[in-house]
Amino acid sequence: MVTAAVTARVRRWIGAPPALDRSRAARSAVAFGLCFGVVTAVAGVHAGVFAALGCYIDAYGARDPYRRRGPLLALLSLGFLLAIVAGSLAAGNVWAMTAVLAVVAFTATLLVRTLRLSGPGSYFVVLVTAMAAFLPPVSIADTVVRAGYFAIGVAVSWLSAMAGRLVRPYAPEERSVAAALRSAAAFAAAAGRDTAGRDAAGSPTSGVHAVRRRAYTAAHGAWEALEDARGRRGAPAPRLLVLYALMMRLEGMLDAVQDAVQDAVQDAVQDAAERGGPVPAGWAPWLRDAAVAVQAGRTPASPPVTAEAPGSAPPRGAPDPGASAEAGLRAAGAALWPVPLPARKRRRDVVRLVLSSASPAPTIALRVGLSVAVGTVLGWVLPLMHPAWVAVGAAAALQGGQGLQPSQRVGARFVGTVGGVVVTVLVAQVYRPGVWPTVAVATVVHGVSRGLPPSAVRARTLLNTPVALLLVDAAYVSGPGLGPLAAYRLLDLTLGLCLGMAAVLLVPGVPPRRVRAAVSAAVAATGPAVQERLRTGAVDPPTEGAAWQRTAELWTMHASLPDLEARVTGTAERIWPVLLAVRRLLCWNVLAAPAAPAPDDARRVGGFLDVLADAATAGPPGVAGPRPALPPAPRTPEPARAPDLHRRLTALRSALEDPAPASRGAGPPRAAG
Repeated sequence: MVTAAVTARVRRWIGAPPALDRSRAARSAVAFGLCFGVVTAVAGVHAGVFAALGCYIDAYGARDPYRRRGPLLALLSLGFLLAIVAGSLAAGNVWAMTAVLAVVAFTATLLVRTLRLSGPGSYFVVLVTAMAAFLPPVSIADTVVRAGYFAIGVAVSWLSAMAGRLVRPYAPEERSVAAALRSAAAFAAAAGRDTAGRDAAGSPTSGVHAVRRRAYTAAHGAWEALEDARGRRGAPAPRLLVLYALMMRLEGMLDAVQDAVQDAVQDAVQDAAERGGPVPAGWAPWLRDAAVAVQAGRTPASPPVTAEAPGSAPPRGAPDPGASAEAGLRAAGAALWPVPLPARKRRRDVVRLVLSSASPAPTIALRVGLSVAVGTVLGWVLPLMHPAWVAVGAAAALQGGQGLQPSQRVGARFVGTVGGVVVTVLVAQVYRPGVWPTVAVATVVHGVSRGLPPSAVRARTLLNTPVALLLVDAAYVSGPGLGPLAAYRLLDLTLGLCLGMAAVLLVPGVPPRRVRAAVSAAVAATGPAVQERLRTGAVDPPTEGAAWQRTAELWTMHASLPDLEARVTGTAERIWPVLLAVRRLLCWNVLAAPAAPAPDDARRVGGFLDVLADAATAGPPGVAGPRPALPPAPRTPEPARAPDLHRRLTALRSALEDPAPASRGAGPPRAAG
C-alpha cells in the first residue's frame, strides 16, 4: 500500500505524459542529424556544433501557416546570424558582451512578440549569442566561418519547416481547426452530462468551466490561424473556405452549448424558459469525427440534423442540405467571407500596437534585456565554468510555457534541469561519449524535445539539458568533461533563474489602468457592431471586424497576464467572463438569422453598451469600482425582435459587475495545436 501511495504521488507530481508530435520530431531529428553529422564529418566536431546550433530555428513557427511561416522564419534566421556574429565579435570584452546580449535579448523578444511567431520567444536567440560571446575570442575570418556553419543549420531547418507545404499546404490551419473541433466535442459532451444532471434550481451539478475555456481558447487559436493564412488580395483558396465554414459551424454549436450550460450567477436571474435546451446527443460524436477528418486533410461529413441551435432557425453559414459536404461548405464560406475576420492592418499599425501601453511586449522585453545584462556581468566576474548559462537562465525564466507565471516557469525549468543534470552525470560516470555517439544521442533527444507540446516545459528542459551539455563538451576539445560541466550548469542556470525572478519584481507588470482600457475598448467596439446589426437587420463587416479585433486584443491581454504577474491577482479570472460575454454578443451578430430592422432597439442597445464601456474604465471587472457607474436594474434593454439578446446583455453586465468565482477560471489559456 505504501508503494502504491508513493507511486500515485509521483504520478500526480509528474503529470500525464505529454503527447508527441511524431512528424515534427522526425523532421527535426533528420535536419539536426544531417547538419551536425555532415559538418562534423567534413570540418570537425567544433564546426558541427555551430551547424547544430543553427538548427534551433526549428523551435519557431511550428503552428503558423506556411504563408507567413516562410517569410517570418527567414527574417528570424537573419536575426540569428546577426546575433551570433555580434556575440563572436564581442567575446573577450565584458562591457561589449553585456551590451550585445542585452540589446539582442530586448530586440529579439520584442520582434518575436510583434510578429506573433509561435515558439519560446527570444530564448534560443539569447542562447546562441551567449554561446558565441563566452567562447574564446576569434578573428573576423574565423567569425565568418563560424557564421557560415551556423547558416547551414539555419538553411536546412528552414527547408525542413517549409517542406510540408509541397504536400499539404494548409496542414497548420487544419491542425488548428481540428484542435478546436476536438475541444468543442469535449465541451459538448461535458455539457450534455451537466445539463442532464441539473438540480431543481437549475444549477449545474458538475463544473464544465475548464472544458469550456479550453474550447473557446482552441477556437480563438483556429481563427488566428485562418486570419494569418488569408492573402491580402483576391478570393481565398477553396480549402480555406471549407475550414472557414467549419469554424462558423463550430461557433454556432459552441454558442448553443453555452446556452445549454449557463453560469450559476446567470442562472440565478433567469427563468427556466430562458435557459438553453439540452445539448443534442449527436453533437460530440460528429465534432470528434470532424476533427479526425480535418486533421487528415479531408472534408468531414455533413453535420446531423440536430446540429442546429435548439429551437432556433438555421444560423447564417449553414451548408445547403442538398449539396455535397465539400460544395456546401465552400458555398457557405463564400457567402459569409470575411466576417468576422478583421480588416488587414498596415505594418506600422501593428508596430504601433505592440509598442503601445496596451501591449505586454515592452514589459517582457525590458525584463528579459535587464536580467540578461546583469547575468552577463555576473557570469564574467564570478568563477563559473561556463558563464553563458547565467544569461540563458535569465532568459529562460521569463519565456516559454504559455500561460505560466514566472514562478511556475522557474520551478518547471529548475526541476527539468536537475533531472537533465542527473541523467548526464550518470552517463558520464559510465563512459565519456565519443564524437559519433554524441551526434547520435543529441540528434535523437533534439527530435523528441521538438515533438513535445509547448506546455511541457519540464519535459523539454529535461531533454534540452543533456543536448546542450553534449554540444558544449564537444566544443571544448580539452574541456573538463560532462560531469563538472553538468554540475556547473545547474549552478549557473539556478543563478540565471533567480535573476529572472528579480527582474519580474523590479519591472512592474500590467498597470490596472491598462486592463481597464482593454476591457473598455472591447465593450465600446461591440456597441456599434450590435447597433448596426439591429438597425439594418444584417451584419456590417467593418464594424464587426473592428469589434473582433478589439476582442482579440483583450484576449492577448488576458493570456499575457500570467507572464506579467509576480503573484496571482485574479485579474485574468475577472477578465474571462467579460471576454466570453463580449464574444457571445458578436457571435449573435453573425449567427442569428437575418431580421427586420429595429432602429429603436438599436438606439437603446447602443446606448446601454456605451454606458457599460464607460463604466469599465472605473475599475477592473468584478470589483467594486464599476458598480456605481453601471445602470441600475431593470435598465437592461429587451429588444422585441431579438429576445436572446437580452440574456447576452445581462451576462455582460453581470461579468462587469459581479465578482468572478475562482472556480470559473480553469487555469490560463494555452495555445492549441
